[in-house]
Amino acid sequence: MDEEMRSLLENGTWELVEKPEGVKPLPMKWVYKIKRDALGNVERYKFRLVAKGYLQKQGIDFEEVYAPVSKHTSLRALLAVVAARDLELHQLDVKTAFLNGELEETIYMQQPQGYEQGGSEMVCLLKRSLYGLRQAPRAWYLRLKEELGLLEFGASVADAALFVGEVDGEEVFLLVWVDDILIAIRGKDRVAKVKAHLARTFDVRDLGEATYFLGSELARDREARTLKLTQKRQTGELLGRHGLAGARPRSVPLGTAGKLTREGTPLDTAKFPYSELIGSLLYLSVCTRPDIAQAVGALARYTSAPTEAHWAAALGVVRYLAGTAEAGVTFGGSDELLEVFCDADFAGDVDMRRSTTGYVFLMYGGAVSWSSRLQPTVAVSTVEAEYTVSAAQAVKEALWFRKLGGDLGLGLGTVPIDCDNQGAIQLLKHPVATLRSKHIDVLHHFARERVARKEVGFAYCRTEDMKADIMTKALTPGKFFKCRNKENSHVGSTSLWCPFKHP
Repeated sequence: MDEEMRSLLENGTWELVEKPEGVKPLPMKWVYKIKRDALGNVERYKFRLVAKGYLQKQGIDFEEVYAPVSKHTSLRALLAVVAARDLELHQLDVKTAFLNGELEETIYMQQPQGYEQGGSEMVCLLKRSLYGLRQAPRAWYLRLKEELGLLEFGASVADAALFVGEVDGEEVFLLVWVDDILIAIRGKDRVAKVKAHLARTFDVRDLGEATYFLGSELARDREARTLKLTQKRQTGELLGRHGLAGARPRSVPLGTAGKLTREGTPLDTAKFPYSELIGSLLYLSVCTRPDIAQAVGALARYTSAPTEAHWAAALGVVRYLAGTAEAGVTFGGSDELLEVFCDADFAGDVDMRRSTTGYVFLMYGGAVSWSSRLQPTVAVSTVEAEYTVSAAQAVKEALWFRKLGGDLGLGLGTVPIDCDNQGAIQLLKHPVATLRSKHIDVLHHFARERVARKEVGFAYCRTEDMKADIMTKALTPGKFFKCRNKENSHVGSTSLWCPFKHP
């Protein structure tokens, strides 16, 4: 706490003044946290003086808010580029990052407990963006953006937390996640130059080569030009919390035998923390485990009123993780720049008869973007399910990915998308109107327009080769392993997102 106070005072975070009449200063609190490394060992004890910003009122205490947080897709795409081009990947941690931002509003705060001075009428007039304030992340981002501008770094048009610049003729990428920064560039001497520039302005901790970022482990094989992204520690903690660390593993996350439905014996959520479990599984599925995305997405639909059957199915996903704790996304080992698959099941939801949209984007052999989502309306045919929603969602992601690819120097032209529905492909390529398609609203022809512009292109893919099947429905073990491990005859046996193969 003394160290935190010294840092706050050295940065000129506030000025002690007498409390103005009619002003109610924001309360504060001390927050303590134990920070652990990838192995779960205690790395250091953190402490923060935090303002209770949830009591702020918009228009009085703050105007705009924004957090400098990059997208997970941007992170994975950058890691794929790092693996393929064999770039250096280093990490910085900016100490007391928010204190670098300057406040535009007048805000008073109570004095820190245990460090009061001058009596009860003295309050802190904040000069810097203290942690907890609603506008603090935005103020820090603006300050960082200004400093990187001096290095002629520009923010990506696809992701404002990804900065692109040049050092000694080599392109350099900086990915920002609040106060954590990843630096990707060719040559350690250039990495040192970027670090030195940032260290002259900010108080930073040099963490060296990145091996652990945002709760994920990064393992590189420079010789093979591969980079593997996993969450072994978080998976192990999840298994431990539910007493399934030594459980017999399941072969698939969700079986095909029974369909999930609202009907059933209500679950005692006071005894069985269903929401907490689904939240933990969702985080894994969003970051490094696309193989559980469909199962977790289906189970998340029943969070408001789970049944005992839902709890059993959720534990089944955890048992699947028990046997695949070291699985993750592996980039590199493939020369294929970008592959895209989109699919939809038809009326797979038993309760509402809605279909599920699924797509997966593969970059240099690893999944960088994926989605498994229930469609908002009921489709009356497989063509409508795949054309009106599935294809449109994949096209939207592809158009965004084209912008990101431009910043990463990928030079993407027409984005190829594989689909296994001939009727949907015909509708995408030609303005045909049939009895099964004439009711489709004009707004759903967005994908067709983009195909006509040659921004994306759809090609037929056999159902047995459709990787996005893993995002739309529960599969048999054979088809599940084939989708997950990319074991198709025309692409060899390169691993899609797991570092192993089942017999």
